[in-house]
Amino acid sequence: MIVATPVAAQQSGTAINAKPGKPYRFKHSGITTPAQLDGIARVGVRQFGDQELDVFAKYENGEDMITVYVYRSLTGSVPVWFDRARASVEQRRELFGNVAPVVPTAFTPPGQSTVSGLMAGWTLNKPPYRGTALAILPVGEWLVKVRYSSSKMDGAAVAARIPAILDALAWPRTIPAAPAAAPVAACATPLVFDAAATTVTDPKAIQSAALTGGLIAAAADGKGTPPATAPLWCRDPAPAPFGAAYRENAEPEGYLLAISDSGRGIAVQPDVIARELGQAEGKQVRQWSVAGYEPGSVATHTPMTGLPSPETLIGVLDRPVLARTTTWGKKRDVAVNPDVFK
Repeated sequence: MIVATPVAAQQSGTAINAKPGKPYRFKHSGITTPAQLDGIARVGVRQFGDQELDVFAKYENGEDMITVYVYRSLTGSVPVWFDRARASVEQRRELFGNVAPVVPTAFTPPGQSTVSGLMAGWTLNKPPYRGTALAILPVGEWLVKVRYSSSKMDGAAVAARIPAILDALAWPRTIPAAPAAAPVAACATPLVFDAAATTVTDPKAIQSAALTGGLIAAAADGKGTPPATAPLWCRDPAPAPFGAAYRENAEPEGYLLAISDSGRGIAVQPDVIARELGQAEGKQVRQWSVAGYEPGSVATHTPMTGLPSPETLIGVLDRPVLARTTTWGKKRDVAVNPDVFK
């Protein structure tokens, strides 16, 4: 089940064996981090979950810190996850105090030919940090996030160091072409939610959702490689218990609830398969599918009777998962919850 991870836990994870003083190559992406970055020594490499699909290398020197995250993402885009990373700085006054206004900058990452990355820096007024900066960029099905926090440099100065940090990493020889990135803007018109939306209760509909949701996820490419032309995402103003709602090409009947900035999210959209199956039986069926995306799997949740608000959508996660489809590795296994058929 997807949950919002506390900030302290985001910096923990489990240790991966990385030889001190030696470069470390992230297992799947082909990206290598050196033993030092900007004169700061690497103190460890850790992962969230397993299979090394969400890994980070940490560099520390006193209060100064650089973290290089490499994680697999199957949904959203660089602008969406950068927007969440930006919010994690600007909305956490208890940690950073007041932050100076920032204008994100698009840039061309090493080994690429389009401005597919976004970066920014912030000047902080609460010790121990004086400035912090981050960059997010795509490398095929992987996202790379670099975060640099300094007790001496302000936001502009830290941001100016990011290109050198990226140049110090070793990148794959071949990197898939990625679309240009631009900061997410607010949606022109807000979504209209169904206040009566609730989970579907018809057993047959739930069984069908478990089977079709799992098979659709299994049939998908699952590699997350960015398309040549990216969809345009906007941020919906709907309040959310955590994260925020993003709409692909201003979609009027669905959204992605992006959680944190780790590539994890919950997508809700009209259930086209249920509608078509209903039509074949002479019925008019309107329901919304719910899918949870993590680095190595897609979870099918109980469908909804209408478009739920983010707060209502989060409640679906308290119910058992209908099916889980692996999206990593050579096989696409679909594990359907047997309780669905009881």
